[in-house]
Amino acid sequence: MKSVYLILMSMFLILLLDSCVHKYKIEGKVDLYGYEGLQLNLVSYTDGDFSFIDSCKVYHGQFKMDGIVDDITFAILCRGKEPILPLYLEKGEINVNMKPTQYDVDGTEQNELLYGFLAEKRIIDNRYEETVQKKMSLISNGLFNKDELERIDKAIDDICVEMENLMYKFITENFQQKVSVGVFSMLCNSDNKTITPLIKRILDHAPKEFLKSPYVESYANQVGYELN
Repeated sequence: MKSVYLILMSMFLILLLDSCVHKYKIEGKVDLYGYEGLQLNLVSYTDGDFSFIDSCKVYHGQFKMDGIVDDITFAILCRGKEPILPLYLEKGEINVNMKPTQYDVDGTEQNELLYGFLAEKRIIDNRYEETVQKKMSLISNGLFNKDELERIDKAIDDICVEMENLMYKFITENFQQKVSVGVFSMLCNSDNKTITPLIKRILDHAPKEFLKSPYVESYANQVGYELN
């Protein structure tokens, strides 16, 4: 009876430990010139520190990595020391697809949230660039008038507002997800230590779990925002 009890306890501990770790597997495809035989490095970024996790080489346009992390971890796939793309290490199979036009990561919850957001952001970014280029072309060629420039400036302002709304909507709707802190960090990734109205609006409506994340706490201290 005692031996049966010990076996059951051992099985319980194994299941408990397994539930506390995240076993990830990365399956990557590369359709880019110059990557064949190249080493890719996977580096985690936690609380402002970089840590080497794993590396592999690209063969026949494919690469694979797998491992275990204690918690969902933000990481960066690098070509040598050059950052290529961000991703989250979490339980499950992570699919990485690198093409000349764009990079995509899917297969797990945080990565699908992140790259779904980046796809929407990319559309707005492209419209912004096209509109700014149109303005610069008209100015450089002298083919403009005051009313036309005002219309273009209004369009640029509208696109900026649309981007802010996208950021706010995504972060606030995903406060309970790790990815919300990652996208929030995009807003704060500058030397400007003055809090913007958008960031303040996000922090004012954020739950304690989000506010207590190390990155958010550090940023709040830098800009002098008092956490509740």
